[in-house]
Amino acid sequence: MPLTIHGMNTGVIRHNNQFIALALKIKHDKKKENLLFFPLLSLKDLLLSIEQRLHMKSLLSDSARKNFDKATESAEKKLQQNAPVMMEDELKNADVRQRVERVTLTHNAADSVTLELSLNGGETVTLLINDTQMRLLVNVIILAMHNAGLRAILDSVSSILDFLPLYDVDCKDKGQLEFDTYQHPEWKHALFNYYLTLVYLYKNEQGEEQACGTVIKTRTPSNSKEAQSIAKRLLRYSNRLRKLENIPCKVLVRTLVADKPVTLTQDQCLHAVHSLRYQSEQSAA
Repeated sequence: MPLTIHGMNTGVIRHNNQFIALALKIKHDKKKENLLFFPLLSLKDLLLSIEQRLHMKSLLSDSARKNFDKATESAEKKLQQNAPVMMEDELKNADVRQRVERVTLTHNAADSVTLELSLNGGETVTLLINDTQMRLLVNVIILAMHNAGLRAILDSVSSILDFLPLYDVDCKDKGQLEFDTYQHPEWKHALFNYYLTLVYLYKNEQGEEQACGTVIKTRTPSNSKEAQSIAKRLLRYSNRLRKLENIPCKVLVRTLVADKPVTLTQDQCLHAVHSLRYQSEQSAA
């Protein structure tokens, strides 16, 4: 049976002002508590599973949203009343066996998510998080990071939760492509239903036309404001695209798959980058 949350509290472990882990203490029964430690990658995956649910709630009708907000406020009061105490010694003497090495979303229900947390000590903890508990969970994470002077780290993580990078590409002469591939578990792919390809056109120091590209999964089509925002944020996190961050460039964005449960192959994704770049050259000629 998964653990259900009756109360929660957070803290931060750091060393020489460097983030080590977020401590999440969960009360899951009247007298039972679990203390878990999330390093950065596991914290990102925890937030990724929550962000998807919060996005869905933002699409509710006004009346449905009011009902959900009312239920959330009621759930948050109960969580706050049952919040476990976080002791300083628990952070100073953190049990490495309770470090979360991997987060896996195993069930996306109508009103909750179920996560499997693989711990350093070999144990697996199954945790059920209700939709009405997610806002408070995010808020206590933000508060803990802010109090630790590490809000910038959380802001950085939060800026990459609404897309999934698949391929980054340098377009070379004669149609050749050099690319990096990002591997993700299936549960992450299932969170996003749009494939987008983006091509960045720019000039090098010699004034020659150059192009880079990327393929991502997200939840918005190519003509949306969200896609334009993602196009800018990608430059901060991609090794191949980072060189363009302060260089004027033209960005082309195309939807490859729209709201369909389709998995594109590597060849299909790379061909889409090549095709979009080629079409831009033809239109410029």
